[in-house]
Amino acid sequence: MSRRAAAALGLVVVVLAGLDGLAFLSGAEHHGGFWNSVPLGDLALGALGAGLLAWFARRVLKPLLSRPESYYDGAGSP
Repeated sequence: MSRRAAAALGLVVVVLAGLDGLAFLSGAEHHGGFWNSVPLGDLALGALGAGLLAWFARRVLKPLLSRPESYYDGAGSP
């Protein structure tokens, strides 16, 4: 990952954390799961979900969808 992309991703995380903190401090009543009563709970839940999605894609989908390098060389075509 380039430095510019890492900086942009870091900025997005900081902005989202700030917005989530402001929403928590505003005292607005949340209706939903237990994570709404935890500071930065929405951010943590989103990071956990993204991590699970990345793990699933790498560990489960990649072996199912990967092909050997010689797959398109015509081996096995009629």
